[in-house]
Amino acid sequence: MAETLSVRARRRKILELIQSTGYMPIENLVTSFQVTPQTIRVDLNALADEGLLVRHHGGASIPSSVINTDYNARRSEFAAVKAKLAKAVAESIPDRSAVFIALGTTMLAVAAALTVRSGLKIITNNLEAAQVLAKQPGFEVIVLGGRLDPRNLGTSGPLAMETVSNYRPDVCIFSAGGIDHEGHFLDYYENEAALVRQMIKGSRRSILVVNHSKFGRSASVMLGHVSQIDQLFTDKLPSAALKAQLKSGKTQLCGTAAAPPRA
Repeated sequence: MAETLSVRARRRKILELIQSTGYMPIENLVTSFQVTPQTIRVDLNALADEGLLVRHHGGASIPSSVINTDYNARRSEFAAVKAKLAKAVAESIPDRSAVFIALGTTMLAVAAALTVRSGLKIITNNLEAAQVLAKQPGFEVIVLGGRLDPRNLGTSGPLAMETVSNYRPDVCIFSAGGIDHEGHFLDYYENEAALVRQMIKGSRRSILVVNHSKFGRSASVMLGHVSQIDQLFTDKLPSAALKAQLKSGKTQLCGTAAAPPRA
């Protein structure tokens, strides 16, 4: 593939390669197309923004509606964006609030950002987030029991469902595997999705936190619809169709894509 290609043609061929193999590292694409690593990164980021592939540190893979990308790989994806969104979320949480926190690498960023608050009561099935927050003086951390998944160190199942139903906190903070243009937010695992739905139902306010790569991304398990949540924190404006769904559902658009929310 040493011949000179237009940007559009190169990206089309990159996508074809990744679709045929499932995953491609950057160095292999550099060799195949004889361009710089920076050029390939720009191409991969552009394709990821369109929801056509999933970026990883050092490469990219095809999206899946059944299985999410590797948890450790997702730690480094959009890390700076997640940190900025987490800071915006933390600024919207009053001190001495009770908070549900769900699973995901975005929620780890939120947990770190929440340490600027005081007197929070955290109820979570996210063991890594619990470890971060339990070290904060004046915080109370409650970990939901249940089956521990080594994939993401989260609990789920009947025991977690029974425990979470005993609480009615001020706010639920969660993420999702994808949001379609009709406003449905989606995930990959039934047990985890059921627990998040219960968290949303039991909270006085619900906050969905996603970076722009989740817009238009497919996942097989229904979590809910944006009309069921109070705020969507994200870093870029969504499509006109999704913005219309947010407006119709009176869901506030927050984060770095919008004006700062009211605390």
